[in-house]
Amino acid sequence: MKLHVLGSGTAIPHPARGASGYALVEDGVACLIECGPGSTRRWPAAGIDFASARLIVVTHHHVDHCCDLPAVLFGRNVPEPPVRTPLALLGPESHGAHVAAIEAMYGRWVADRGGAREVVSMRDGDAYEAGPFRVDARVMLHSPGALGVRVTAGGRSLAFSGDSGPCDALVELCRGADLALLECSYPAARDVARHLTTKTAAEVAVRAGVSRLALTHFYPECDDVDVEAEVRAAGYRGALHLAEDGDVLQV
Repeated sequence: MKLHVLGSGTAIPHPARGASGYALVEDGVACLIECGPGSTRRWPAAGIDFASARLIVVTHHHVDHCCDLPAVLFGRNVPEPPVRTPLALLGPESHGAHVAAIEAMYGRWVADRGGAREVVSMRDGDAYEAGPFRVDARVMLHSPGALGVRVTAGGRSLAFSGDSGPCDALVELCRGADLALLECSYPAARDVARHLTTKTAAEVAVRAGVSRLALTHFYPECDDVDVEAEVRAAGYRGALHLAEDGDVLQV
């Protein structure tokens, strides 16, 4: 299972980092995690198209995580005939209402004309399977109902925090995963409860016994510090990767 980093940044414009977007690919099938604005432009480089994208997981409805979703629904209807590959749209408890609002705003251009689409609103502990993928959801410490997910395929697993502050559910999500992908919004000096910093991300990884850690979702403030040094100072000693747009990692 390969992890493609489509966007390692946030809603703040950055010369090298796009908004949140990731893709797991196994046996030619893609599970998209987040659908931030502009993330879909990196699909072709990752070998992803509308037919291969079988799942799109949106962890929460902040704009930097979900604003390309209408573009995906629109794009599936553009070809003639339209794309009819089954597509599961996974998200937090309010996801059904979110997709319904997109349909109300854009009408027939984003409609599921052939019944190929399923909307799945996930609560803490829910699981969903499609193609080679299993997605397990936990509710994180962020906006109400925001999810972290563990995605398993081919005997390998990725734990992804979504946006979250440090919490027991996140530690449990990461424990035993082959790769933990954690948001790292700010330097250690920032006092914040509902995001991770270099210090708190390291502390979560240590508590969970993570052996391979990738950090992402960097706000521009992280450009001004030595992120790796701050992570190491907080006690994490395992393999560490600082994500950049375009990275491809073997899970």
